[in-house]
Amino acid sequence: MRHAAVKRRRGHVRAGHGPRPDIQGLRALAVGIVVIYHLRPEALPGGFVGVDVFFVVSGFLIIGSLAREAARNASISVLDFYTRRIRRLFPASAVVLVAVLAGAVLLLAPSRWQNISSDVLFSLLQVQNWHQALSAVSYAGATQEVSPLQHFWSLAVEEQFYLVIPFFFLGLVAAAHAAGQKAGRFIVPALSVTALASFIYSIYLSGHEHTIAYFATTTRIWELAVGGLAALLPTLLKGSARLASLSGWLGVSAIVVPAFLFSTDMAFPGSIAAIPVLGTAILLRTGTLSMAVPWSASRFLGIRPMTFVGDVSYSLYLWHWPVIVFAVALLGRAPRISEALLLAVVSLALAAASYYLVEQRFRHHSGQADWRTYRRVYAMALCVALVVSGAAWAPWQVIEFKRAQLSTELSDHDYPGAQAWSARPAAVPAGLPVRPDPSVAMQDVPATSVGACGVYDPALVPDTDCWFGSTADQGAPVVVVVGDSHAGQFVDPLIAVSKHIPLRIHAMVRNGCPFALAPPRSAATVYTNCPAQNAVTAEKIAAAKPDLVLVAGMRETGYRKALGWSWGPDAPLLDGYVQSLSALRAAGLRVAVIADLPYPHGNPVECVQKHADGDACATPASEALASGEDALVSAAGRINGVEVVDLSRFFCREGLCPAVIGNVLVYRDNHMTNTFAKSLGPDLAVALGLS
Repeated sequence: MRHAAVKRRRGHVRAGHGPRPDIQGLRALAVGIVVIYHLRPEALPGGFVGVDVFFVVSGFLIIGSLAREAARNASISVLDFYTRRIRRLFPASAVVLVAVLAGAVLLLAPSRWQNISSDVLFSLLQVQNWHQALSAVSYAGATQEVSPLQHFWSLAVEEQFYLVIPFFFLGLVAAAHAAGQKAGRFIVPALSVTALASFIYSIYLSGHEHTIAYFATTTRIWELAVGGLAALLPTLLKGSARLASLSGWLGVSAIVVPAFLFSTDMAFPGSIAAIPVLGTAILLRTGTLSMAVPWSASRFLGIRPMTFVGDVSYSLYLWHWPVIVFAVALLGRAPRISEALLLAVVSLALAAASYYLVEQRFRHHSGQADWRTYRRVYAMALCVALVVSGAAWAPWQVIEFKRAQLSTELSDHDYPGAQAWSARPAAVPAGLPVRPDPSVAMQDVPATSVGACGVYDPALVPDTDCWFGSTADQGAPVVVVVGDSHAGQFVDPLIAVSKHIPLRIHAMVRNGCPFALAPPRSAATVYTNCPAQNAVTAEKIAAAKPDLVLVAGMRETGYRKALGWSWGPDAPLLDGYVQSLSALRAAGLRVAVIADLPYPHGNPVECVQKHADGDACATPASEALASGEDALVSAAGRINGVEVVDLSRFFCREGLCPAVIGNVLVYRDNHMTNTFAKSLGPDLAVALGLS
């Protein structure tokens, strides 16, 4: 969301056609929808359409202004354009970025500092949307793990668009000059073609890659372009104020109704995004004419309470999400209604302070812009960017210092981990700090986390890659590890075994893809590529004739908790496992499956950071082990000769599954820390008959 760098007077906006207080009210409506959605998503499941409203408003003001400048002057002052945007947007966002960093250090667990430091840089560089898209982050609502800067994705979309649009108009001016035509004749056709192309691509990508489509700049260009067209196309309702008023209420309905009826499960922003986008365009286009009618939507949107919220809407958008995320982290749950109201008031107060103390101090400039003004503004932006980057670097380096400990071999005597619960239990020295340090636990990952070995694709990864252990000994037995990221956890224990017993390990692990011939599905997508790749992988394994195939994977309930994925009744996970395991056994291979690990409650890493006694973070065994059918184990029971290894005794005892065992942190999320996984090596070797 962004607001235009436009002239204001008493809270009113000029879009080239006189004062438009209704535009400020429209901003208030948009930001109100977004804030309610983030506070109580169940009350307004489609509240994310408020961002689309902002895109259209921004296009109406910015593109409209640039188009008129290009038509009037046959040129555009690029420096002046970016100077206005920096003054308008950068100071307030920089204050929020620094405040979020301070809040993270003071209020959040150190394990989150590096991620937030990274998000500060992504937000500062205006690429947060692509970071979110490629991280496959859900935008459905705040949880304790959600970034307090996730909402900067929409700001990034606009700024990426506005990095290009001045040159788009300059290109049209040059083309018009070459053709001996006025620049204005080229603008609407070119903008229309751009909008149509982006809209078609948005429909396509929303149906195929829902998460990427939501955050991608290319799927949102048409929304900004529609706003620009609304500013440039002639109105069809000239002289009919009553018809314009009716159209205005239709536009409001096209925004408000989707806020109640849409959801994140839909293929958005595909074709359905046209409803709020066109509704906003109608409101913008008919607003001037309908202001003469007392009962019009534009008159309602133009009342002072609405225009006040519209004035502070940019700052309100910036502040509300960090306030919510920090509150959820401190409460450990979603806010109740009374708490949500308080958070809304706090957000509005911060927004008002930001508007009057920061936005207004920087946005206005008296006199004509000159080179001295440009130098001052760009120098200010550079200095502020360096300060924010430096602030982000500090907590990052604190954690980097602790991360260096991960490369240090731990003493088995001091940190026995799972060996503390082995058949011949090792002694556990008291008074030692937990390892890995919880602040870097998320980086204590297996060997398959590097390169393509955690996203194994049989068509892309050569058969010579992703080998570990005694790789120089061609006569050593070969163990193939196959499955999802829960299978990848057992690569390093086998590597540890290979230091004492010759063993070559071939990892064929694909995160988020259990080794089954049935496709997982989210609310919007069926991931057919997963079983297709597994079928090819099974053929490769059968042809290679390894000494052992080790299969592991997260239970379906785990996928539902972690990713919102499931398997349909037409292709259940159990049947998919039966097919893949049967193919391996039919090739005469020895196959062993590992029962999925107990699923911890909440966030064990942050809990251990808060409580020195790891026992306080234990999950009741009845909860950790009662996570539904383990389809992999059930499938093994249906196929003759498939072995089953159950390691749950190394995680749970006397009704509890602790977060720390043998001075070692057990989990980093629903995965083991690699340090604890390696401590399972000796007993895993015994269970598999390797020692």
